[in-house]
This record gives sequence, structure tokens and C-alpha cells, in this order.
Amino acid sequence: MDYYPPELVTPPLALVALLGCPELHSTVGEFLRSQHRPPINSIGLADPQSASRLFGERKSTVTSHTPPVDVLKADWFAKHRQRRPAVAVLFLSRDSVLGDSASWLRCTQQADAVKAATRARGARAVIIIVQTSSSSDIPDERALQLCKQAGIDRRCQLNLCLTDVAGLVKLGRSLHEQAGVSYLDESRRILSMHAERRAPPPELNARISFKAGALAEFRADWSTAVKTYQTAYSQVQKVPLGTTLPLQHWYELTSVAEQMHIKVVTLLLHQHRSQEALSHFQQHLAAYRHPPPQLAPVPLAACAAHWGWVGRQYQVMGELMSSRVDPAHLPPQRECHPAYFFLCAATAFTERRRAAQQARESRTASQVQIPPDVSPGRAVGQLTAQGSRRLSDPEFVAWLEAQEAHVHHAKAAIAMLTTAHELFKRGSQRANRLIYYIGALLAREHLAAEEVDTAQKLLHSIAAVYKKEQWGVPLAAALLELRECAHQQKQIKEHVECSLELACQEHFLGDAQRGAIAQAAIGALQSRTPPPSPHTSPRTSESGENRTGLPLELHIQSPSSGLFSCFALQSGFAPMAPLQDPRADGLLTFGVALWSSLPIALPIRKLEVVFLDSEGTYPEAAQQQEEPAAQQRPGAQQQLILQPHKWVTASVEWKPRRPGRLKAQAVIAYTGDSSSISWSLERVSPEHKVVGRAGADLSALQNPFMHTPMAAWIGHIQIDVPSHHQPPKLQVKGAGFAVVGEQMPVSLVTAAADALMKAEVAVKAEYLEGGGHSELQILVDNGDGTTQPLQVPLQLPDLEQKGSHTVQLLVPVSRPGQVHVTARLQYNTDQESPEVCQQLAGLEVVVEQPFALDCQFSAPPRVQSIMPPQAEPSQFLAPAAAHAGTPKAAATLPLGPPAVMIARVTAVAPCQVVIHDIQVEPASSGSSQAAVVASATAVAPQRAAALRKGDRHSCVLQVQADAAGQDLPLGHLQIVWARAGSANPSEAAVPSTVTTRLPLPLVNFKKPLLQASMLHATEVTAGSPFVLKVTLRSHAPLLETLDVALKDSTGFVTSGQCSSYFGMPTSNLTLLGWLC
Repeated sequence: MDYYPPELVTPPLALVALLGCPELHSTVGEFLRSQHRPPINSIGLADPQSASRLFGERKSTVTSHTPPVDVLKADWFAKHRQRRPAVAVLFLSRDSVLGDSASWLRCTQQADAVKAATRARGARAVIIIVQTSSSSDIPDERALQLCKQAGIDRRCQLNLCLTDVAGLVKLGRSLHEQAGVSYLDESRRILSMHAERRAPPPELNARISFKAGALAEFRADWSTAVKTYQTAYSQVQKVPLGTTLPLQHWYELTSVAEQMHIKVVTLLLHQHRSQEALSHFQQHLAAYRHPPPQLAPVPLAACAAHWGWVGRQYQVMGELMSSRVDPAHLPPQRECHPAYFFLCAATAFTERRRAAQQARESRTASQVQIPPDVSPGRAVGQLTAQGSRRLSDPEFVAWLEAQEAHVHHAKAAIAMLTTAHELFKRGSQRANRLIYYIGALLAREHLAAEEVDTAQKLLHSIAAVYKKEQWGVPLAAALLELRECAHQQKQIKEHVECSLELACQEHFLGDAQRGAIAQAAIGALQSRTPPPSPHTSPRTSESGENRTGLPLELHIQSPSSGLFSCFALQSGFAPMAPLQDPRADGLLTFGVALWSSLPIALPIRKLEVVFLDSEGTYPEAAQQQEEPAAQQRPGAQQQLILQPHKWVTASVEWKPRRPGRLKAQAVIAYTGDSSSISWSLERVSPEHKVVGRAGADLSALQNPFMHTPMAAWIGHIQIDVPSHHQPPKLQVKGAGFAVVGEQMPVSLVTAAADALMKAEVAVKAEYLEGGGHSELQILVDNGDGTTQPLQVPLQLPDLEQKGSHTVQLLVPVSRPGQVHVTARLQYNTDQESPEVCQQLAGLEVVVEQPFALDCQFSAPPRVQSIMPPQAEPSQFLAPAAAHAGTPKAAATLPLGPPAVMIARVTAVAPCQVVIHDIQVEPASSGSSQAAVVASATAVAPQRAAALRKGDRHSCVLQVQADAAGQDLPLGHLQIVWARAGSANPSEAAVPSTVTTRLPLPLVNFKKPLLQASMLHATEVTAGSPFVLKVTLRSHAPLLETLDVALKDSTGFVTSGQCSSYFGMPTSNLTLLGWLC
């Protein structure tokens, strides 16, 4: 849409003239343009006396006796939008209207001047009395006199206060109404005058209808505008071509029809009449797509310009449909999709490029030169030279050719194809074949634009899809263009590959064409010396495959390779004779069969197979199977001739250099001193025996080894070569579990069936948890009670046949988890040509904690405490459990006499343990005010406690603190233990004793509100009285009233109830006593 001027593609706005009071023009004009709806454009003039300069005089009308020489004035639309106002707005200040006679006379003269200027053009006038405040209106006699002088109605005189927004809104409404009346009167005037003409020519009918449509647009009467524009368009189709300058007249008619077509389609889409817009577009292209027969033969430059015009019609229609129509409301036909219009535009631009290229190639030195000062004429589509002279048709053709020389034809087509490609991809009904066709067109245009790299990338991606979908005709076209890209880029390898693949397209290219292409490719493959390096093109890549002078190596690796369809290959190992067979000579046989789809024979100088073993890769030459005597020629050089659609078989027979896994990696056919074709065997399996898709007869592709022992082995490209050496046995022995804190015993046993030389073993132990690995230290047990760190790799002594060697290892474990111990043995065999071999072994061990600790607290004997309300009573006797990690949450204990803590140690290891000693390790000095003040000896040194899994051992401890505190540590419980005796040899090396530290729980000490201690004799004589005392200590902040009662429900000690009622101040000690 950028090609057209703004007045053609945007809705026209009413134009008014602001006369007088120039200081108001910017304010009023900005309001009318930005805030009023619909907007109104304005032009300003300070002196109303000069209003005639804006409106001008009306020109004489054209009669039927003087037909116009053109159809549509070039500047008519722009003039009425920018220079010919429909309303004159005269601003008069209130002071000048109510002033003295001189100021009043000046006002009337300005009104007369406005009246004379507007009547000459049929425009309307409005008088505005400007007030500085909302004062009273001017007298009626003055207002009526002004309206009479200006020739307007009373309602066209308004008062305006700039501070009143409502006044500006009223002004804008009045101006819009008067502008509409002005445009309507002008439309009626020109139509009535035209109706009086007798037999007007179609040029005049088209001009009058176009003007009427434009005036209807000015007043936003869209239906009338569409009808009159359609009438104008139909009249343009009736304009005869004539005999004077017919080519230029055709150029003018297409330009006029284009403008009217844009107006019709834009208004129809604005009214959501998309179906009518599409129908009008089809009629438009049917009328003007091809030049009339009178112009034949059309000059090539004119053809190029006309194809550019056709492409622009499609492009603009596509832009309008994509921006103004909801895709859901479009018909389902592809011809109604915006992408279709862009595709047609690209096709037209391609034709334009071809016509312009032919015009350049056919240009002669004697061709007419372009006259100077060529400029657009006064009518749409006309050209003039040197002021007003019309060009001759030869000059016009030369001018068109010069214009085409400045156009980037390929880039214009690329832009259209790219847009169509994106729209089709986003569409609900994806047409994959059409999308790839557009991609091929894009590549062709990039090639025309000399963007060979981009074209080559596009063609590669498109050709891959064509191969997958087996679309032969478009594939052949894409390969031809790829071949051209490789030729321009000086890419010898790419050129040969495309040539070979093209030569195999039997059903889409002729036999002669295929043979010529294949002959050129084979000639490049048979060159005995590297081809010379030509001059490097600026677009030539620096990579090796894009430069000549290097070896030409063609690789067939996957079905995506183009050569995959040119050749077929079958290969495999023949079965080996058993080692026990006395006829076994240790030789291997590998068979190869090749098939070609080329139309001519391909000579192969040498055929090799590349094998991979433990030492690396190495090649072996393949020999062709013997030909029948009738086909052998005496004195002929032995080489493989790959005939069209025939198998050529060869085999490799050799003795492998090492035992173990042997794999065939590739088959290489050398066609020249510096050229080869190689087949990768990485993806070959017995289920897919044939590498390549050459030939349609699959039964023929499976016949080369039909009557040989290898028939069942084709596809087996790897084999295990047996060794005469019997491998040793490597074992990692140990228990399946271990306990935290001990050194886990591991035995490494190497048993040799045959002699071992230069043996070394690498051992590694690590935790396996969460995907990560934590390696452990390994110690070597010297057997005398000492250990040393393991040196990796550990050198083993040479072993004779049937010999063995054992190494005792210790692995300290410090936390629970799963430990994996791996060992790798590497050695040499004792033979004339020793082999380097290795063995692997491993052991998994689960490491667990030895003990679990739980503690329970209780109050001191014969002491009861009342704790503060914020302390939960359940915490007083809450048990606390812990393993060998951090202590659990604290229990709350009262200050005073020592509390009792029962520590229960539970054995959780899957083995029997013996506890030799349990001690309390106090917390570090200064870190706690609490301590274990007394303990009962858990295990005497001379009396060990044996525990199985789940058994418990309890310790009674007393805990006391000097002052209140939170989360006070008590220290650790230190346990000295050992495993009980075991008959398992793998557990024999476990250290005798292990020390485990279990953290005691944290405690809280608080002052109780009240603490009661009971004192009495532990033994009394029946019938003798004794004294029962109760000591009460209060820590409450206020005076407490206590009621202490001694109850004996059985009446054994007292008769009835003894009670005391008294008040007890804070921090006081009270002693109560009863005689019982």
C-alpha cells in the first residue's frame, strides 16, 4: 500500500478555512483534528479579505462537443483534501462587532469578502463571534446584519469562548454539518450538469462518477461512494484504446482503473462485504491482466512494466485481505486466502524479471534514447517531456526499460513468496505440498538474486522432504537447481553428488540427459590427479568441501544422503570355524556386493573394507570373485566394473590381528587417485541387509550371495574373534553390610587359569547417592596389624598357570549409605605376541548405624513441681530419640533436685555386637550450665553386654542445672563396642573395638512456680507415730494462697483428712508437718 498516495488509501476528511484572528487558528485547528469525531482538517488565513485565494474561481465545464483528452486529473483528490475548503470560518472579536463605526465597517467588509469567495466555489460560510468570557450575546440587529452580509442563516452564526469546551464541540458539530451540505450540493451540481449533456464520452462519464464518489466519501456516505466508484470503473472499461499513442493510452487506462479499483475494494471491505470485494477483484484482473490484441506485439519493456502492475494488484489485495478481513469469515476456497494473492503477486514479479532480462539482452545500440525531464503529466497515468510534450511510443518504451533497470525484481518476488509461505504455514488448512513448492520458488528467486548460499540451504531442506515423500518430479527440479548452485559456488563434491542422483531419476529425465549427466560425474570421479583450483568466486566458502584441488570423497552415511538412492550394498562376515576344529586356520572372510542405478558403467580401481578392533581401525583390500572364463579378456587390467543394475561381488580374506570384538566400519570404492565413494556401516543390522534403495526389484537386490554359505550372515558386520588365552577370575569378596565407624574388610582374589604377566589392579570405593559419587579411602592390611594407603594401580606379582593371589583391603566408613567397590584388572598374556586384556569385578555394601538412642526424663523421687503455664506439661516426660547425628528437640525440666534420665541404647546393626563400656562425655566447658551429675555404671569392663538387632541396654542418669536456660546440651554417650565372633572369613579382619558417640538430647531448665518435697522415714514400726514433712518452695512473682491437704483414703496412716490453709509470699520456703 505504500505505492499509492495517502489521499487514495485513507478516508478523506472535510477541509475548512479559518479566516481572521490568527492567534486562534492553532487552538481551534488542533481541536478539530485530534479531539473532534470525525476529524476535520483546516487551513488558516490571517486576512479574510484575501479569502478568494483559497477558493478561486470555478472553471468552465466540459461539453459533449469538446471531449477531454484525459480521464482523471492527477491532483484532483489531493487538491480537494488539502487546498479547496468546503467551509469558510470567519472569526470576529466581540469588541470589534460592538465597537465604533470603523470597526463595524471592517467586520461587514470581511463578511462581504467571505461571501464573494465562497459563492464562487459553492462553499458554505460560518461566522464565529469570539468572546473572552461567557458574557451576554451581541445584539440581534448586529447579528442579523452580519448574517445578511455573509449570505448565511442565523444558525450559522455562533459565539465562542475559548475557555468553554462545549463551545468548541458545538463549533465542530456545526462545521461538520456545513461541510456535508457543501459536498452534497457540489455533487448534485456536477451530476445535474452532466445529465444535461448529450451522449457524453466514457472518459467524461468516468471522471464525473469518480468525483461524485469522492464527494460522497467526504460526507461519509459509503454506500453512495461505492456505487458511484463502480459506475466510474465500468465507464473506464468502455474507453476506446484509440490510434494515437495506444501503448501510453493503455498505460493510462490501467492506472486509472487501478485507482478506482482500490477505492471500490477498500470501501467494500470497510463495510464487511468481502465476497463482493473478491468478485470485483476477479473482474478487475479479467479485464486488465493481459494487454489488448491491438497492442501486439507488445515491447518487452512494456510487458515487464505490465507484469509489475499485475503483481501490484495481487499484492495490494493480499494486504487488504490480511489486514481488514477476519480469516474466519473467508470462504474455504484457497483462492480467497490472502496467501494466494501474495503467491500470485510473486508469480507476476517473476514474469516481470524474465521480461526485463529479455529486454536488456535484446537492447541494441541504435535504440531510441530517453528524452530529458520526463515527469508525470496532469492526468493519472500520463507522462510528459520538456514541460507538456507527450512522449512518443518508442520514447515511452525506452523510459519503461530505464525504470525496470532500477527495480530489484528478485527481491520483490522473494518478499511476496516469504509472506505467502508464512501465511500458508499459519493457516488452518495447511497445504504441505504447496508450502514446499513456494519454498522451491523462493530458492529459485534467491538464485536469480545471486544469493546462492540462501538458495542452496532452502533447496537442501526441500529436497530432503521430496525424498521422504517420494515426489519425483519436484525432486528432479530441485536437484537441477542444486546442481546449478554447486556449479556457481565451485563446489565439486556437491556438483558430483547432485549429478549422480539426477542420473538415477529414471522416470523423470530422459535417457540421453541422464547419460550425459552421469558421464560428466564419472569423469570427475575418474580424474587421476586432483583437479586444478579455479579462480575463487567471492561467494565460495573457505571450507574444504567447497574448494577444488582436494580429494573428492563421497560418503553414503544415512538415507538422507542423495547417493543413498544411487547405489546399494550388501556385506557381512562369514562364520568362523571352531577353535577345536583342526582345519581352523584363523582366517576371516567378509563379503561385499555392490549395485548401481547409474545409466552407464562405473569403473572401480580398488575396493577396501575398514575394520575396527581394540587397537583402532585398519583397512583390508577386497578382491572380486572370479569371472567366468568366457568373460575374461587376456591382458586386461583387473578392476571392478559396476555395471548398471547388476551386482558385483568381492570378498576380504585375512587373519585378524587381535582377538575380541571386530567390526566392519565402512566400505570404500576408489574411483580415481583422489576420489572415492564410501559406505558407512554404522546403522546396518541383520534385519536391514541392504544399504541403499537403488532399484525397485527387491528380490534382485537380495540375490548376490543366495547360493553361498554367507547367505545367512549378510548384515552381520561385527564378530567376536576368540582368543587362545583363558581369562583369569577376579573376585571382590566381603559381607553385604557394614556398620558406621568400623573399617569394612574387602578381599581381592585373582585366580589365573593361564599365566599372567605385568598384572595391575585399580580399586575404587564410593558412596552412591542422589546421582553423585563420594570416593572413600582404601587401606591395605599388611597382615601384621598395620595398614597403609592403597597405591593405585596396585601391582600384582606374575602368576603361573592355576596360580592365585589375595589382597586384604580395609575401607573406613563414616556414615550410612550404599558403597560400591569396583576393581579393574589389566594384564598381559604369556605368549609369543602377548595380548593386553582386562577383567572387571564389583561389590555392593550397605552401611548402617550401630545404635539408636532414645531418652526419657522423669521428676526426682518424692518431688513434684508446678511449671509456668507456657510450658506444656507433656514436655516434662517427653522422650527424646537420636542417632549419631544432631540431638533432637529439648525437654523442659525444673530447677532444683536432679531429674532422672533413662537412656536406652537399641542395637540396629544386622549383626551381634558386644558393648564393653558406656561413659558420659560432658559438653564442652562454657557451652552449657547443665550436666549429668550422677550415673549408674552401664557396663562394667569385666562384664560385657551382648546385643542382637532390636535388643536394648538402659542407663539411668541424673541431670541437674545451676541456672535456668534454653537448649542446654548434656554431652554425648560414648559407647565402646565390638562385633561378636563370626564364622564368616570375610568378617575376620574387622577391628576389635569401635567407639561410637551418641549425642544426648538438649534440655530446658526453668524455675517452677511451686515445688513440693516430701520427707518421711523409710521404715516405721506399726503402732508407733512418725512425722511426715512437706517442704514447699515458691517462685511465683506474687503472693499465693495455698490449701494443702493430706489424704489417706484407706485410713491406714491418718484418720480422716489433714489440711492447712495459708498464704505464701514469693521466694519463700515453708515447712509443713503432720504426726501420723
